[in-house]
Amino acid sequence: MRSAPAVEVAVSPPAAARHAVALLAALAAASMAAWVAGHAGASPAWGWLALVPGAVLGLRLGPRGRALLAWDGERWLCDGRPGRLAVQLDLHHTLLLRWQPDAGGPARWLLPHRAGVGARWHALRVALFAGRAAPPTDPAGQPPLTP
Repeated sequence: MRSAPAVEVAVSPPAAARHAVALLAALAAASMAAWVAGHAGASPAWGWLALVPGAVLGLRLGPRGRALLAWDGERWLCDGRPGRLAVQLDLHHTLLLRWQPDAGGPARWLLPHRAGVGARWHALRVALFAGRAAPPTDPAGQPPLTP
């Protein structure tokens, strides 16, 4: 079995994803502020004041800018750094990927979508789901011993 061919794509989150994260953060901030205001004896309507800061926080902490994702036939690279890539959600035209660098550090969430990747969409999906070739086996069906 051969490994998937090399592919390189620029991944950037769609604007709709950034706006959805901002909206969810704004609603969460407003509901928490209304809860605090209600328990403090004030009107829960004060929670509306947290909408704008929540939206700004969602935009700052939400999906980030571009990332260069590459499969060289053996390993995944994100912005030139090796790591492990796992598909967390497959919506056919959009994928949610979790990239964990080999050198340690925080994971990075990537959101490639068909319109953003273009003609390389199929090659990306093949590399994600086909991955590496299986290690060769001896005639008895056992994997080779490695030192």
